[in-house]
Amino acid sequence: MSLTTLTQSGSPTAEPTRRRGLPGWLLPVGLMLGFAAIFAVLFGERLLPTLEVRTSQVVTLRGTASSADVSRPSGSLLFQASGWLEPDPYAIHVPALVNGVVAEVHVLEGELVREGDLLATLVDDEAKLTLQQAERNLTTIRSRIAAHCSSVPEIKARIETARAKVTAEQARLAELEDTANRLKTLPDGAVSTSEVTSAMLQVNRQRAFLAEAESEIPRLEAQLNTIDFERVAMGNGFIEAESSRDIAKLALERHRITAPIDGRIMHLHAQPGKKRMLDMDDPKSALIVELYRPDKMQARIDVPLNEASALAVGQEVKLTTDLLNDIELSGQVTRITGEADIARNTLQVKVAIENPDDRLRPEMLVRAKFYPAPLDENSEAPPEGDGAERLLLFAAEEAFFQKTETSAQVWVVDTNSQAELRTISLGTASRDNFREVRAGLRSGEQLILPPHAGLKAGARVTTNSL
Repeated sequence: MSLTTLTQSGSPTAEPTRRRGLPGWLLPVGLMLGFAAIFAVLFGERLLPTLEVRTSQVVTLRGTASSADVSRPSGSLLFQASGWLEPDPYAIHVPALVNGVVAEVHVLEGELVREGDLLATLVDDEAKLTLQQAERNLTTIRSRIAAHCSSVPEIKARIETARAKVTAEQARLAELEDTANRLKTLPDGAVSTSEVTSAMLQVNRQRAFLAEAESEIPRLEAQLNTIDFERVAMGNGFIEAESSRDIAKLALERHRITAPIDGRIMHLHAQPGKKRMLDMDDPKSALIVELYRPDKMQARIDVPLNEASALAVGQEVKLTTDLLNDIELSGQVTRITGEADIARNTLQVKVAIENPDDRLRPEMLVRAKFYPAPLDENSEAPPEGDGAERLLLFAAEEAFFQKTETSAQVWVVDTNSQAELRTISLGTASRDNFREVRAGLRSGEQLILPPHAGLKAGARVTTNSL
């Protein structure tokens, strides 16, 4: 056996097996199928065959309410609209009347409060010290006035003493003058000349004493007047100190924010540690709470302009909301706002709610049904053909089928270019083969004209407007 044989027998050569992979064409085919599936999902409906139909547009015209409209009973529905609840006539804002930091809040949102109930307190340490300082200042000024006026009785007593002294000096002067006069009238030689001269000198000296005594009274009275004037000035300072004390007391009281009315907390703007500032640009920087009275609620209703001509103050309105199932609230139109909404093409009205339910809350959605306003006792219904002008919807009568006096069925092209079957409510007005539509259609919608064969709900259509 040779080496070559051993080598060949020990390491047999075998053909290596090649691994089979996926075909190269499979990836682009898969991508194409995926794109085709996405395209079919997004645009498949547009590729489907559609039914070509003739259509006529619903138009809005200014018309005159018919006699049937004018003479309708008060219970007949005019139109419906949606809106929101809000306080009547507005919410009550309760601000902090001094700058400060909230120390404690005593209420929560949704709570009922009574007039005078404590809502929140501000940190009042500085306000207490200011009040104490003002009271001490007032006490000091009061003591100064008392000390200043304490000398008044003494001065008055000195004035009385001075007056008594003047009286005594006057009597002494009279006595000396009498003595001097007697000596003068005596015959010459009866008394010496020195005695007469001495008597006259005593009279003159007594007159000086009297003048001195009399001058003491005005001086003392001047002192009394000075004290009185100074007392008036100090009294004005006392009044200013009282005002400062009252201001400090009021500032301290204003650190306690109380409810001005009986109501419910609608919004709470204060938390412990939060600053409340009066002189800020933010209109709510000083606000503590917003209150409203649960027994005073109203709805703000957005009425389409094509129905707004039927609005009137005092008009009866029925309101419903999802919160109160099967409960209809009575209301009355109280105000019509002075500006329409250009974006919504609506006019807003305020409807006061009679005896609102306590479960109602502001900003709840409501549905309003408007009824004709009652006529005054002395007013008469307008004659036929003289009704007020309003915007009316008109649709081609050719599109109606299964028609009655007050209703009909129509096919409408919806926003997805599909046929939709609707039942509409008809009015009495008509113009050039167009009939008034009270409910069921909107201005600008397309009605499908006959033939209606082959139409079904949801069928795709292409329009050919007239």
